[in-house]
Amino acid sequence: YFSIKSFISRPPSSVFIDVCIYIYGYCVRLHYKVLSLLIKGLHATSPVLSWYGFLSCFPLFSFVVLADNKVMNSEDEIHIEHPELRLGYITEFYYRAKIARMPKQLDLLYTWFGDLFITVRESDLTVKEAPDYADSERRIHATRYHNYLYSGGNNRITHITGRLVGTSASNKDKEKAAGEMIQKQAVRRILTEIEVLPSLLERINDLLSELSEEQGQYLHHTLYDYCLKAADYRAQQPDYDRDGELFAMDEEIFSQFIYNAMVQLLRYEWEGLVYAYAWLLFGSLFRNAGGRLTRTYDSSFVPLHRIPSEDGSLIDQLRYLLFPEQYEQYYTGDDLEKRFPGIEWYCDNCFDHLNNQPGFDDHLDFWQCRKCGHINPIREDQIYENEEDRNFGTRRRTRNDMKDAIEERKKQLQKKEGK
Repeated sequence: YFSIKSFISRPPSSVFIDVCIYIYGYCVRLHYKVLSLLIKGLHATSPVLSWYGFLSCFPLFSFVVLADNKVMNSEDEIHIEHPELRLGYITEFYYRAKIARMPKQLDLLYTWFGDLFITVRESDLTVKEAPDYADSERRIHATRYHNYLYSGGNNRITHITGRLVGTSASNKDKEKAAGEMIQKQAVRRILTEIEVLPSLLERINDLLSELSEEQGQYLHHTLYDYCLKAADYRAQQPDYDRDGELFAMDEEIFSQFIYNAMVQLLRYEWEGLVYAYAWLLFGSLFRNAGGRLTRTYDSSFVPLHRIPSEDGSLIDQLRYLLFPEQYEQYYTGDDLEKRFPGIEWYCDNCFDHLNNQPGFDDHLDFWQCRKCGHINPIREDQIYENEEDRNFGTRRRTRNDMKDAIEERKKQLQKKEGK
């Protein structure tokens, strides 16, 4: 179900090329097997003829190798080895797209998060100096050695960074507590220091800007596929395994990070890719401590209202996000005397709930907010399913869908009154 959507969401030209390469690769390999049998037959007749046959099909053999390599690369595009939400796995997608070597733990953390929790000490870049962790500051101090952050000589740092990146989990309570304190401190800075979040988003934007257009598309496709597979993998895990895993994460917080990333990916814009990757980076690094971020922000890092789903599960939220037409809209209220039954109006300026303001009437064309004085239009073209759709100009439902749901509700009430 999701794999088909992931496949058809890619650019038609990319899909067509890959399909042609698949067909070409298989046909050429079949042809080569036939030639191999022919060469063996020639060898049985004459060794000279067998060498001539081999040399004559050498160009075809080289095409076979190229075709096989391309087929393998195409398969890699949709192959997610680790659907868990860990920083090491999320950053690996970027370096795989860039075809670059992935940095080691300290350099990886500093590359993506800068001085959020790592302080780089001054040095001549040639002297080794073991890193250390300052408990009072909740920061890691490291020294550059030959242009890399030197990470040797301190096992505690190794345990802490391993926990943050998600490559290893220390069984020592002190290191575990240190990692959690770093996560909480970093989240607190993002929420309280006004320059931190824009700086992090700018850093992520600059790194993604190093990708070519094709590499950016590859990363987008990989993240899209990852979100779907992560949700499916999570849903299949028993509660016991989820609670007892090395890097346990609350179900609601995990769902919010994945959902927010998918919302941004569906924008199919550069900013959407940056925001999507930011959500996955933050979720994989901060984990449960990142719950403060999801409670404060939603999708594009501004306060928004959340989307309800049928059963509240992440799978259902993603399905509704991808295939809203498969969900029947219904209305259960009884305020049918209103012009727009079931619609909640919010001020475009201060987001105050207009329905609760004294004297509000949706039969009016405009309403002046009692809180800030802003003039709000009360029209059909101002109705969106949620605040996210309003910000992105997305309409998942038509006016006819709303009318049909209201008419169906009227019939239900009339039938109930008749009984």
